[in-house]
Amino acid sequence: MTKVYILPTTERTRPSKQLFTYPAHNTDYGVEQDFYAYLMNNPDLCTTDPEQADWHYLPVFWTRWHINHDYAKTGLIELQKEIDGAMIDPKKTFLICQYDDGPVADTGEAVQFLASRKSDQGIDIPLLSSLHRPPFFSLKKTLLASFIGRIATHPVRIALADILRNRKDVLLVDGNHGSRFFVRNTVRSHIALAPRGYGGSSFRFFEAMQLAVVPFLIGDIDTRPFKKFINWNDISLYAPDTSSLQSVLDSVKSEQLLSMGQQAKKIYQDSLAYQRWCPYVLQELASIKQ
Repeated sequence: MTKVYILPTTERTRPSKQLFTYPAHNTDYGVEQDFYAYLMNNPDLCTTDPEQADWHYLPVFWTRWHINHDYAKTGLIELQKEIDGAMIDPKKTFLICQYDDGPVADTGEAVQFLASRKSDQGIDIPLLSSLHRPPFFSLKKTLLASFIGRIATHPVRIALADILRNRKDVLLVDGNHGSRFFVRNTVRSHIALAPRGYGGSSFRFFEAMQLAVVPFLIGDIDTRPFKKFINWNDISLYAPDTSSLQSVLDSVKSEQLLSMGQQAKKIYQDSLAYQRWCPYVLQELASIKQ
């Protein structure tokens, strides 16, 4: 069993709340708080002796901290001092970060688990949000695919909208129209288009899985997490850009998509929901040679 030592950072590195939440339906809780809670809920995984630990966990709530400090424009020197004072061996250290730009501070050779990485660095984890309330009545599938969200956040989204805007079997809606609108139209779809935004991942990808809809990640980085343990080709679609978008949509059958969506929901509930994804982090760490 992988044993973890929690590095002694102060409460200042773990703010109790942040100035705003995203997506709009989300509570002020994410993967950073969830992993910390996982260790608190499973003390048998932890040790108070750093020498006996296989790994050291750096417990910083990066997203809350950076949002509360004007997106890391202030306070970074103080945060760096906290990190430097807490870390014992960077090569033996790991962190959990949801913030799109990563931890921003210098963490040396620490292993970074990132929910929305923008480069080749880091290990992917899910980008999670609060559960949507499903429709009370089942809805008929009337759309092949849909995208509901901000289009201007990345060029791949703009290209997607340009390519698909004339298709009658695809719904494209720019902006936030509320959780109920999002859920109803996503559930009516066989596929939820999840193009990357500012970060390399998409909340929409995992929201679709919650709703038993096939998520389709489009972006230059395949940020689907835990590929060693999850066969993503069975439950999702992926394209590195929009050049093959039309051909992929035209190649899939409704029966296949219905089955994939149900499998995606099961994988989400069993392996990716809050607390369920955390053991995969320890399995990933166990496979890393220090």
